[in-house]
Amino acid sequence: MKKFGKLLTVCVLLAMVVPSLAVLAQEGQITLRVVGLEVVPEERETPLAIAKQAARTRFMEAHPNIFIESLETPPEFDTQVLVDLAAGTAPDIWYQDASTLARLVDTGNILDASVCLDLVPELTLDRFSEGMLDIHLRDTGELWGLPDGGTPMVMYYNPEAVAKAGVEPPTSDWTWDDFLTFAQMTTLDSEGRNRLDPNFDEENVVQWGFRVRKWTFEWIYWVWQNGGDVISPDLTTADGYLNSPESVEAIKFLRDLVLEYGVAPEPSTLDQLVQQFGFLEAFLRGEVVMFPRGHWEMVGLTNQESYTPERVAVVGNPSKVNDVTVIYESGWVINAKVAEDPDKLLAACQFVEELTDYEYQSTKVVTGLEISANREAAAAAIEASAWPEIERVFVEEAENGRRNYGSIYANWPVVEGILDSMMENILAGADVEEEIAIAVEEIDRELQRSAGG
Repeated sequence: MKKFGKLLTVCVLLAMVVPSLAVLAQEGQITLRVVGLEVVPEERETPLAIAKQAARTRFMEAHPNIFIESLETPPEFDTQVLVDLAAGTAPDIWYQDASTLARLVDTGNILDASVCLDLVPELTLDRFSEGMLDIHLRDTGELWGLPDGGTPMVMYYNPEAVAKAGVEPPTSDWTWDDFLTFAQMTTLDSEGRNRLDPNFDEENVVQWGFRVRKWTFEWIYWVWQNGGDVISPDLTTADGYLNSPESVEAIKFLRDLVLEYGVAPEPSTLDQLVQQFGFLEAFLRGEVVMFPRGHWEMVGLTNQESYTPERVAVVGNPSKVNDVTVIYESGWVINAKVAEDPDKLLAACQFVEELTDYEYQSTKVVTGLEISANREAAAAAIEASAWPEIERVFVEEAENGRRNYGSIYANWPVVEGILDSMMENILAGADVEEEIAIAVEEIDRELQRSAGG
């Protein structure tokens, strides 16, 4: 905590010397228009805002010939940037959600940042965690931007609710079988009996062991853990993948947590459960013991009325065939037009080096939103974090992370919508194989359409 306090002090001191954004570039300077350094108005005095502007100031002081014009992020930026690229008015550098990175790559309007590795020798790829770097790096050598920060999906649990059930907390080496037993033993009725008790009262569940929802981003890695997948590696078909025995088994397992084992509430019951206070309050009150989520959830949890540190812990996901999770990340991308001016290209590469170097990346710990993609900064953040043990799990699980499909397939949102609908029907009691067969047909139709077939 001492290091955390010192970091905040440094950020505040740096903020005192941040020049006004109204300062104009001097004649002869290279100007880089950057989206991603500004925050919303209500966050302008926060450590995040201070850290971003301190990085801008530090860079311009070290490079007097370069002016960083910091632009506000427009509404619906993921869509707007495509419009701006087509019109030739897009920024030079921007902060890009990797979930929609692929459609940017497909436009041909972003720079292969591997050129920066030659222009800026101190920019080396070994600074990045492998899982986050893999989101941007292709097997053919292209580097579509540089990773900034993100999160693996992990398992949140409420230690107080676990203690109430009289069981030991989960550990990082647990399996699907361990997970099921844990969920059964932490699902309690109003008399304190768990799901394994033959006298368990089905009509009076007061504590559920787990939450299952339809959203693909919360369950896709369970399929990966069982050795399955939802589409082929070459992104041409779902047949043989989504309907493989491994994938079907994983989807059935998730369905059974709700409809057979009764350790997770049915969708309608979950809606009623969270109606009054919202899900995070229900979790903190011990009404649901576990749920999968990313690092950003710490911000929401700590802002809840019922939050206390004793009610929140995380652990890596249970494993089966593979120990794997999914990573959601954002990074810095460079407009391909920058390469038309060698001096501007060098400046852009130097600035993204600054933004991914340890000094700026070490300030990410003050936000609580994500972990740094910079391996050294992420490791240092464990001790500096307000929640060291929680931070440690996220950093360790990032090494087991796999990129999400939105970073490599432009029309992934359409496929994801099909998978969401499939799982919604399955959790409502529809036949698993039939719903998967329908989804395979719809996904293959979309894959063929997007490939021009």
